[in-house]
Amino acid sequence: MTEFVWLLVGLLLGGCIAIGILCCMQINRIGRYEQEIRRLKNELRQKEKTACQD
Repeated sequence: MTEFVWLLVGLLLGGCIAIGILCCMQINRIGRYEQEIRRLKNELRQKEKTACQD
């Protein structure tokens, strides 16, 4: 019975750690996408400014 309890504790602890790591990876990925969107918006604004000046 004791082994079963330790198995459950290990599974719960391992699952919580894995969820934490995966959440951090997802947050990092979203940050990169937002950075790329900002870069593309700035490029679009620059193109619009040059087109209006011509």
